[in-house]
Amino acid sequence: MADSKRMTIVLLASARSVHTRGWAAALSRAGHRVVVASLQPGPHVSGVDLRVAPKVDGELGRRLPLSVFWLRQLIREIRPDVIEVLSLGTYGLLSLALPKGPARVLMPYGGELRAARRSVTRACVLRLALRRGAMVLPGSEELKAELVDRYAIPAERVEVHSWGVDEDLITAQPLISPKAVRSSLGIPRDATVVLSVRATSAIYRTLSIVSAFTQAAPSRPDLFLVVFAGAPVDRESARRAQKTYFDRVCEAARPVADRALIIERTLSRKQIFELMCASDIVVSIPHEDQHSFAVLEAALAGPRILLSDIPPNQQMTSDGLTADLLGEPITRTLTQKLGEVSADQRIQHRNRDYVLRREHGGKKLAEHEDLFRRLSGHA
Repeated sequence: MADSKRMTIVLLASARSVHTRGWAAALSRAGHRVVVASLQPGPHVSGVDLRVAPKVDGELGRRLPLSVFWLRQLIREIRPDVIEVLSLGTYGLLSLALPKGPARVLMPYGGELRAARRSVTRACVLRLALRRGAMVLPGSEELKAELVDRYAIPAERVEVHSWGVDEDLITAQPLISPKAVRSSLGIPRDATVVLSVRATSAIYRTLSIVSAFTQAAPSRPDLFLVVFAGAPVDRESARRAQKTYFDRVCEAARPVADRALIIERTLSRKQIFELMCASDIVVSIPHEDQHSFAVLEAALAGPRILLSDIPPNQQMTSDGLTADLLGEPITRTLTQKLGEVSADQRIQHRNRDYVLRREHGGKKLAEHEDLFRRLSGHA
């Protein structure tokens, strides 16, 4: 990339997030200087400069003042063209300390908007952060409508954007051997593998997935369940809640222990994608969601996709994704579907075409680069 096209981009985001690391790597491969400013350490990403706030023991109230000073110093040192804030919970609050100057792009996640509906304080922080953004990039039309209607963000400053499916995964997909992946994890070669494709949590209703599986299993001896814990969360109280829920999931899976694999270690994005490729059915059934990158990656991987019947999933199916949308009560409808569903190569081909046509990461990256250049004056 010519120097005139190269930008310096700061991602104000958690280095522990698989989404942060994937997006940072994509921007770096495109030739930009990428700095991730994180409150927590995380795995090294080739070509990406990770800067971590000074460690201070205790809750956010004790850490935030020192982090504010650190962030302002960092921005003055780096002098970025664009600052992109990924997730507007803690990082939305920290973004209020950003100095004026660099263009600010905000990417709210569905979880933050959901939490703000129940908290006046969260809603206030979210509103302040949103109003300081040059552009806000929600992942679905549903989130866009909420930003415009509830938070009074001008519609021209809100664009629905997707990161799409990373080009690395598109390149890797034909080379992945489902048989080798199954063998490495001890999954029966001829089983019909059901993958709970999101991290274990109450938000993603993992317990309902396990319950449905245990009810469907007696009539489907071929079914085999795979569940993974996901990355640890930042706050101590949230970690305790995460562990409590994970323990409940493990207990619920005991009756089918010989037909289930629960992965407790943190998996990389590529490892999760390999699991998708080795699966016949993936399940994602949250009450609320956004334009899910995990679902898009599953569409490329090829298994049958079972989703909760909610607006973001309805939008994806109307755009061309082929998936089974399950209504409430979710445990009953999922049990019924697991009792009859099977892989379908026609669906596999349609979904891969959908990803390459509408959700190719290279094309989505180019759209983001165009936006960043317009905002920073590099157009």
